[in-house]
Amino acid sequence: MLAKVGKAGQVGKAGKLARGLLASLLALQSLPVVAQQPTHDISMVDKVPLGSAMATPLPEAQRKALEKYDLPELAGSSQALGSQLINGELRQPLVDYFARDAKIQQRLSIFEGGLVVIDIRGAGGPIRKRVFIPGDALKSYLKAVAPLDQIRQENLSAPKNDRRAVLRVYSSSQKYTERNFDPVAALPKAMNDELAPLRDLLRAISEDRTVTNTVAGYMPKPGDQLVGDDRKVYRVVRVMDERIVELRCTSQPISMYVAVKDLYHYFTGTTGAAEQ
Repeated sequence: MLAKVGKAGQVGKAGKLARGLLASLLALQSLPVVAQQPTHDISMVDKVPLGSAMATPLPEAQRKALEKYDLPELAGSSQALGSQLINGELRQPLVDYFARDAKIQQRLSIFEGGLVVIDIRGAGGPIRKRVFIPGDALKSYLKAVAPLDQIRQENLSAPKNDRRAVLRVYSSSQKYTERNFDPVAALPKAMNDELAPLRDLLRAISEDRTVTNTVAGYMPKPGDQLVGDDRKVYRVVRVMDERIVELRCTSQPISMYVAVKDLYHYFTGTTGAAEQ
């Protein structure tokens, strides 16, 4: 639940509305809590650029159509919080898929341990997300791309100047099989069978607003700064009874009151990332 209040210091109807909204939010204390308790502080929240997007927007008709189906790509997945280095080193890459069509770029990388990272540019603000998929799902994705070396490069349509896709499957940190192709051209069935699960996973992660958002499960403290999906920065002013947080925009006279459990609906991360 969220409430926005105008310029600080205003009185009359605006002030009464603000007090009324705050009272309503605090009344939630008497309701049962369904969401899990917060698990981490601001140090585990991803730094995001000010123009970053929370998720890929869907047309209304497509969104309603997808509600009819059970999309299992992220079932059992968990947040990727903090540094994902192993003994100070990068994780072993397993699969890398990259596609560029004109100004839109999409990349999905799978690493050892089930870490999946996506990077999308050109469709609104940049989207970069991380998530851990369960072990059985990891095995399924690796099994799907295992036969890549059986697909001949000459059987694939060559990339164009403004369209290019690459699928790379690693057998070790220095050894891999790679195929380059035109992402919008017709492909052999065997190649489509390998790409379909990866494209579905990329879509599911890009559309998700929960497990891939490190603001979910975050417990705010006064002074923390969050980047809103409205591309503004908000500073935490106070947290009331560990249930309601008051935030104030750093660039405009706007205050917000949000339930702690709902912060991930409105914020993409914390400040400190380089603009992209």
